[in-house]
Amino acid sequence: MLKIEHISKRLGKEQILKDVSFEVAPGEVFGFLGPNGAGKTTTIRIITGLLEQDEGKVTVNGHDVVEERSKALTQIGAIVENPAFYPYMTGKQNLIHAKNLIPGLGDVDYEALSRLVGLEGKLSKKVGEYSLGMKQRLGIARALLHNPRVLILDEPTNGLDPAGIAELREYLRAMARDQQIAILISSHMLGEMEQISDRYAIIDQGVIKSVESVRNETGSKILLRVAQEETEDVLEALKTANYQADLWNDRIVVTAPETACPAIARLVVPIADLHELTIKRMTLEEQFLQVTKKEGDSHAFTHTK
Repeated sequence: MLKIEHISKRLGKEQILKDVSFEVAPGEVFGFLGPNGAGKTTTIRIITGLLEQDEGKVTVNGHDVVEERSKALTQIGAIVENPAFYPYMTGKQNLIHAKNLIPGLGDVDYEALSRLVGLEGKLSKKVGEYSLGMKQRLGIARALLHNPRVLILDEPTNGLDPAGIAELREYLRAMARDQQIAILISSHMLGEMEQISDRYAIIDQGVIKSVESVRNETGSKILLRVAQEETEDVLEALKTANYQADLWNDRIVVTAPETACPAIARLVVPIADLHELTIKRMTLEEQFLQVTKKEGDSHAFTHTK
């Protein structure tokens, strides 16, 4: 649905983006993560047609954002941080005002839209009476007025309390699934992105460092515990079988996908009593710190408890 191919952008003498590529599928919530100044905002500006790339291509539902600008942009809805509204107008009046600013837009089913974003029965209230979470959902409703196939949200949970964040998370996941909308969320809240995203990309210094599934196996560690006197034999056997294995406290830590567990167990059992075999997955925060660490940083992931 949204496809970014080999995008590069230079502003003055500074290379802002370098060969950036990723795509977001219909029904998917895709996290776009990176430190401040990593290139997230520049990428979003290019996707939404506010800035033109030097190289590469962005397509939305098959339409090139540069060559077919009008067709492409009608497929995109976006909100950036806290959306602004007229507080003395009702939610519906604000939506009608926004609808009237979109050329050629036909009738809108405001009640259906309110149900979609969790504002059923609330559009008759003045926006000045809305909570921040309600304003965020109204902002999403405004971004969906023209029935886009791609929704882009930049830091949508800023300022929300935990309950508001949880509500917004559930609405977005249901919306992506039920409406088959491709949702791209740019955020620095890694714990929240781990709960809401299906996949994510990490960008650092204008370069995509990783594109992964949140539930992938690449960041897993397999922890083994055997009798102390058998530890060295097990370590040697694992290394001979080309597994990366290290000793950590009283456990052996093997860097391998979860699917390797049966093979590792078969390797260990003939030479030692296997007291424990558990899996430790890297959190999104740990993966983020690992791929964005600079040489000499102290926050690189090693082994976690």
